[in-house]
Amino acid sequence: MTAPLNIAIVGSGIAGLAATWLLGRSHKVTLFERHARPGMGAFNVALDAGGKAMRIDVPLRVFKSGYYDNLMALYRAAGVQMQPTDHAASFSTPAGDTYFRYRNLVLAGRSIPLVTDWRRHARTITREVLRFLRQAPRDRAAGRTQGLSLGDYLQRHRYDAAFVDGMLLPSLAAVCTCSYEGVRRYPADTLIDFFTSGSLTQCTWRARHGSEDAIARLLAPCDELVCEAHIKTVLVDGDGVHLTNEHGPSRRFDHVVIAAQANQAAALVESPDAEAADWLRQVPYEGSEVVVHRDARLVPTSARTSPVHFSVDPAAAAPMANIRLNHIVPELADEAALYQTWNPLTEPAADQVLGRARFERPLVTLGSQSAMAALVARQTASPTRLWFCGSYLMPGIPLLESAAQSALHVAKQLGVPAPWAAA
Repeated sequence: MTAPLNIAIVGSGIAGLAATWLLGRSHKVTLFERHARPGMGAFNVALDAGGKAMRIDVPLRVFKSGYYDNLMALYRAAGVQMQPTDHAASFSTPAGDTYFRYRNLVLAGRSIPLVTDWRRHARTITREVLRFLRQAPRDRAAGRTQGLSLGDYLQRHRYDAAFVDGMLLPSLAAVCTCSYEGVRRYPADTLIDFFTSGSLTQCTWRARHGSEDAIARLLAPCDELVCEAHIKTVLVDGDGVHLTNEHGPSRRFDHVVIAAQANQAAALVESPDAEAADWLRQVPYEGSEVVVHRDARLVPTSARTSPVHFSVDPAAAAPMANIRLNHIVPELADEAALYQTWNPLTEPAADQVLGRARFERPLVTLGSQSAMAALVARQTASPTRLWFCGSYLMPGIPLLESAAQSALHVAKQLGVPAPWAAA
């Protein structure tokens, strides 16, 4: 039997945690994280709910079968319990006029969106949604979307602005955590695949006990967790890979997996792998903010029964998305209203804020898609000791699923297939 390898993983977002769980079953894994807590839970907010201490995921992490199959398989294998949740949505103007809303009817394991308001805007949006779902997959299959951005595709087919600006772009901006312009630049293929994966009729799920439980289970095979680590240099030689931490001596590993953001990874590996650094720099990032608060003023009265609410301002760079956590987290059902707001266009009252965090999220463009394909192809074809792992590397929207897929790819290259893939 081959002796276990000594592997370092830098970064403990979901990509690093998935790689830790997969590789840690066969090898010795040391996980480095720059925050004081593992990355996927670094910004979670502590809360007292009915006398019981709990932590709220920031940002909220949900997923759908059909598009997140590898993530859900990983969670099942690691023992993470999952529960369905409702993310039905409403859309309002800044003045509080709710012009489109739907609820979800769960039937035979499917979640069927039902439009509940049939005013003129709602009729137009519904008609265009159906046209998009009918036309876009055919165009994708026929190769007519190749090389087009989503913005180019929508303009070419003259989709109505009520649908594009009032529903599609706000929804996708929240999914991709980016601006309207960022969504327009996405490859059309990527976002069409998301809509046609069955995600519109699949139930939405969350980790039943939150990300803290998922983190603990994914860390179970980890030999050593080093938080508040600031890796300064990476040196590859015939003997292995040497990492230098700002607060400690250089350490040698047989392999190193860089599971940090693409822009951070590029700066870290510039010296040992200039080619990879050049590719990684082609991944654009956008920053945004998430606030946890109790200020109901951010949601108009007409939309307060919706689990998710979008405030759509044509003059803003992105929508404001309000999630009523009482609808999503069962333990909060009887608590005072609690919201998680992404991109707050209206600032909640300071005395109502429980926590806030700023994030950077990767975007996908036609250029970054090509660069990441080249990096993954090289990583597949050429033996290496320095690996890259992250949601930005895989085809699709850089979400929890693509992070899990990237970890699966690295683990397989190191001779550790996923247990569900081997079954």
